Order: sequence, then C-alpha cells, then structure tokens
Amino acid sequence: MVKRTIKYSLAVLALIMVLLLAVPFFIDVNDYKPQITKAVEDATGRTFQVGEIKASLFPWVGVRLDNVRLANRTGFSDRDFLKVESLNVQLDLLPLFSKQIEVKHFTLDTPQLFLERNAEGAGNWEDLTGTAPSSTGTAVTEAGRTGTKPAASPALAAFNAESMQLSHGHLIWMDHATGEQLELSDLQLDINDVQVNRPVEVKASGRVSGEPITVEARVGPLGDISRLDIDRLPIQAELKSSSLGLKPFISWLPEFPGFLGEAADARLRLDLKLEQRPDGMRLSTGEMGLMAKVAVDVKWKAEMASARRIELKNFELSLNSRPLLSAHGEVNLGNKPDYQLRVKSGEPVERAWLASLLPELNEMYAAHPSPWKQLKFGALLAGSGSRVELRDVQVMPDGELIQLSGVASFENDPDIRLRITSRELHIDPWLPQPGAKQEAVKSDVVDGQAGEAVVPQEPDLRGFKGWKISSQFQVEKMHLRGLELDHMRGSLDAGRGLFRLDPLRFDLAGGQVSETATLNVARYPVEWSESVHITGVRIGPVLKALAGTDMLNGTLQMDTNLKATGLLPENSMKRLNGKGSLLLRDGSVKGFDIVGTLQLLRSLGENRGPKKTDFAQLSGSFSVSNGVAKNDDLFMASPLFRLTGNGIVNLPNGTMDYHVKPRLVGTLTGQGDTVTVRKGLSVPIRIKGPFASPKVTPEIDPATLIENIEAIRGGNVLKGLEKVITGKAEEKPQPATPSEPQQQPQKATPEQEIKKRLEGLIRGL
Repeated sequence: MVKRTIKYSLAVLALIMVLLLAVPFFIDVNDYKPQITKAVEDATGRTFQVGEIKASLFPWVGVRLDNVRLANRTGFSDRDFLKVESLNVQLDLLPLFSKQIEVKHFTLDTPQLFLERNAEGAGNWEDLTGTAPSSTGTAVTEAGRTGTKPAASPALAAFNAESMQLSHGHLIWMDHATGEQLELSDLQLDINDVQVNRPVEVKASGRVSGEPITVEARVGPLGDISRLDIDRLPIQAELKSSSLGLKPFISWLPEFPGFLGEAADARLRLDLKLEQRPDGMRLSTGEMGLMAKVAVDVKWKAEMASARRIELKNFELSLNSRPLLSAHGEVNLGNKPDYQLRVKSGEPVERAWLASLLPELNEMYAAHPSPWKQLKFGALLAGSGSRVELRDVQVMPDGELIQLSGVASFENDPDIRLRITSRELHIDPWLPQPGAKQEAVKSDVVDGQAGEAVVPQEPDLRGFKGWKISSQFQVEKMHLRGLELDHMRGSLDAGRGLFRLDPLRFDLAGGQVSETATLNVARYPVEWSESVHITGVRIGPVLKALAGTDMLNGTLQMDTNLKATGLLPENSMKRLNGKGSLLLRDGSVKGFDIVGTLQLLRSLGENRGPKKTDFAQLSGSFSVSNGVAKNDDLFMASPLFRLTGNGIVNLPNGTMDYHVKPRLVGTLTGQGDTVTVRKGLSVPIRIKGPFASPKVTPEIDPATLIENIEAIRGGNVLKGLEKVITGKAEEKPQPATPSEPQQQPQKATPEQEIKKRLEGLIRGL
C-alpha cells in the first residue's frame, strides 16, 4: 500500500512538472500585455510601455520584462519618469507550496529614474504617492510607531535568495526653481546568499556627480520575517567617499561661511560607521573632512540607546589640522528635544593662527602696540530647541577669566537673562587699532551713479524691538585706555524696545562714577539719553589716558543729563540736547598763566614764568541745544584772582568761542612780584577756534587800560601809558645830517619803551 502511494505520488508530481514545462510553450504571456498596460495606465494616469514578456514555471517560476517605460507627469519634461532595460525574477517553485519564498535570481538591469521639481515647487512623483488614512483610535508609541502592527503575509513566513543584483542604475534630480541638479550614476547593488538565519553581506556603490561612493553592510540574521523589527535588526554598515563635491547639494546646505571659500569648489571626505544591536542600541563613529579654502575635520563617537536619545561620547572639530573644540553630552530627540553638552576649546585659539584664516584680523590690529594673544573657552550648555541654558561658561582671554551663566529663550521674541563676572580684565588688547588707510576717492559710486559721495546710513535697530533682556555684570578691576576701573557693577535690561543701563557704577582715579542710559530702538533713528554723576575723580590722569594731554588737573565733580537722536556721531551731535554742571577743585590749567599775564601787564613783558594757572575752584553750568553748548557762569578762584567767563562750544563743528575775564584780588608775593597788594587788575581774554588749536588773544583796548590804570604802579609807566592812550607821545628825534658830527644813539623814551613792550605782551600771549 505504501509503495503504491509513493508510486502514484511520483507519477502525479511528474505530470505536474511536465505541465509546468509545457504551459509556457502553449500560452504566450505577451497576449496579456494590453491588459497589463491598461491596468498600469488606469492606476497611474500615465503612459506605460513594456517590451517583451517572458515567463517560466519550471524548474523555477520566473518572469522577465524588457524595455519597461513609465512616462513623466503631464506638464513636466518630455522624458521618461522610469525606464528599465530588463527586470528578471526567478523563484524556486517547490518552496512556494510551503509558503516560503526562495529567490533564485533577482536582476534589475539599467534602471533610470528621473525626478524633477518645477518652478512652482510641484514634483513629478506627487501624483503617484498618497497617504493611507490611519485607523481611528490607534495608539502611538513613544517612538512614533503605531501600537499595532499589520499581520505579515503568510507568503512571507520565510525568505531566501541566492542572488539579488541591480546594475548600471541611474538617478537624476532636477530643481527648476533653484537650477540645481544632482546625478547618481553607475549604481550597483549586490546581495548574495540571503538567508534569514545568518547575516547577509550587502555591497553598493555608485557615483555622485561623477565622484565614487561605496556602502558595505552586514545585515541580520533576519529571523522570522513576519516578526521583523527594523529597530532591532542587527546592522553593521560603513559609508565611504574620498572626494564628494558639494556643488550638487548647495540648495540643501546652510549658508557657507565666507572664510571657507566657495561651496561649489568644496569637496567632502566621508568615512561613516553605524552599528545596530539586537537590543536596539546604536553606535556611530566616523570622520568627515571638508576640503575647502580651510580644511575642516570632524570626528565623533556616539551611542543611541533608542531612536530618540543620543549620548555623544566624543566630538572633535579641527581647522587646518589644529584642534579647535571638543564636546560630549546627551541629546534627546523626543517630542520635546533637549540636550546637555560640555564644550571646550581643544587648544588655545591664538590670534596669529586665527588671522591666517581671517585676514581681516591683521587689518583690525595693524597699528596695535600689544594686541591679544590667545583665547580659551569652556561651557556647560543645556536646553531645548528654543531654549539655551548657560550653566557654566568660562572664557579666558589671555589667561584672565570671565564667567557667564544664564538662560536665553527663542520660542517667541528672544528673552535673555545673563550674569557676567570677572576678577580682573584688560580691555585694551582687544580694542581694534587698524593701520592708516589712504583717503577714499571722493567720486564714490552710489546706486550706480558716479561722482556722489557715500552717505552713511543710521543703523535700523527696530528688529530688536521685541527683545527682552535682564543682565547683571561685575568686574572687580578693569584696565581700559591706561585707566583702572575698580568695583564695576551694572545691569542692562530691555523690553518693549527700550534698552536701559541702570545703573553702571565704578571707582576711578580716587572717585566714583555713576551712569544711567536708555536706548529706544522702537524708533528710527534710535533715540538715546544719558545721565552721568561723577564725584572726587582726579581729572588729570583721566585726560592723560583718554586724550593724551595734561593740560588740566584737579578733583572733578560733574552732573550731566543729555539726550539725542541717532547713533552716527555726525548725526547725534546735531541733535544733542540737555544740561550739566561741573566743579573742579584744587587744580591747575597749563598753557594759561593768568597771574603771569597780569604781571606782564605791569612790567610790560619782563620776568616771564611758566604758563600755568593754579586755582582752588573752577565751576560752571551749561545747556546744550542741537549740539551747541552754552555757558554763562564760568568761575575760577584762587588766592590771587577771580575769573569769570561765558561762551559757546559748537560740538558738530568742533569749535569754541569763549570770553574770560580774570581779576586780581590779593597779593602777588611769592609769584615774583615785590608789590604786596595788587587788587583790581584784570585782562579780558578771548579763546576762539577749533578744539585742536584755539587762538587765545587778550582783549586789550584803551578802555581796558583805563579801567586798570589805578591797579598799575610806577610813575614813568603810568605817564607813558597815558601818553600812549591819548596819542601825545613825544616825536622821535630826527637823524643827524651827514655834515654834522655823528652822535651817539639816543635812549628810547619811556613812551617808546611802553609801546614796544605792550606789543611784545600781546604777541607773547
């Protein structure tokens, strides 16, 4: 009975095999091409063509399609969307009866895919894609996948393949909106001996715009395909490219930094490794090098415990083979991304090295006697996609330490809260001092028209109107322009377009300075105001450091309250308004010897001393209207004299016009005068001209001399002055005739001597 069953079974099997071999000879599958073509065209709305179709049923189930073409979408380029030279699939027959798929061979020869986007932004593939509606009430897991998986087809209970190949593939991407084009050519894919119970070797290669790129991978084992979980599929893959041009990717890249050169000329070197383990852990290591005007190298090592969480073990960035910075930390890519990273400089950033990358630095510090040398930094950063927390930022310019902490939110308008501290800080090395430049040609070009000078434009800061800022800063000792500012404290706040410095305080030259200021960026041009209160500051060292002059000394007390429109000096000076007052005690003025001037008036040019005036008090108040400061109560006092004055200072023009009037009120003893009392003597002086070189002239006229006549002692002098003023000076002696004996030169008369010395006095001043 058993033998008979086996016999009949073999007979039936033999009959089936004969039928499978015979069917393709009696049935021409090409007869079904019209039905196949119509079905594809109805589904896609595009013209579909297929050449010859060949089929076989034994020893494998196979089908071969030649010259397959799918037309492009209507309204796009006149070329095929998809073109395949041949598609050949061969399946083992017997495993199909056990619901197993065993691919003998799968070959896709010379496939060509053309993707394009038109000028309106529409793609030629969009009519072929669609999104299936999701089932109501389906739960979504944390990873973003649905909670229920579709049941696998029974035919996919097992899957094996002897070989799968794609050869001579070609893909073209064209964007008519940007003019960019990307071409992938010579695409090769080889997968051999696919088994679900052991790893599968995958090799792929191709060319991106002519440059080679390769991928090698080891995938699996796949296990039961019906239970396949891509997130836990074991994978080891490596992507390599020795020189990948960036020109085709320009439209996808962020703005290319200028110091790197042109993106179209840059190339990329890649060596990326990825490993995925059965427990879902992913490891990524790699190197990436940008070959451009400046060589940029990046190395990293990262672990991903899940698809949403990255632990950055190490990240290194180098420029021209010099380590610039490194980082490590964690990044969460969930629904609410966040991160925590520790960043620090690799090596101190030296100015000389940085200038080799940014030549502008050489110009900025060309005339600086001692510019900064190096910079180091380190930071602990945390936050999310719209928030940055500065938990511990340390910046070390030339070895000094600046510490920053705070938070910045960018979810809506920027909201910044910051605290800055430092023990000692030298600012001068960081202030640019460019070298002298040749004067610009006067016939600059503006809006394409030659001969018109370039007019500087006020900066438009209205984009900062919505910013919110709350910051505090303190520096125990700051060195600036040769000055030492101690115990500096300040706060800067902003809101609704108003930036407020309120207050800034520091100790300076034995005194204190307090300043408040506002900047209204909601208006164009901006409006600003400033109030300064100074007490007990020795003005001499300050002027020496800031202006290079020791003309004025004393202890200063000053209050100002000013406001203006515009930030450009030439504009803001014309719109400057406000008022102020100053008081200078126990000081001196170099270049003006008021007491000596009064002595000269008495001695008419004799006994000149150094040009310097000591005073016990110098005070005055002023008002400013559209850049012109007016003072009506200038007052200077010393044990010997009093000085009053008034005048104006034109800030936009850089000129001044002052009238001052000193008057003796005490003795000149100790000043080189033997007369014990010399009260009431005064000499009006006018100071007029540009700030750099004002002209000082005494305002001496007959009325002035008459006013001071009683204060000048000496009979001959008074007599001579009287004759000079009234015009009754004696006539000059006539020269001797040749026939007469030559006489000795006569001594100048008192009147002539007075006139001569008075002229010298005026010139001397």
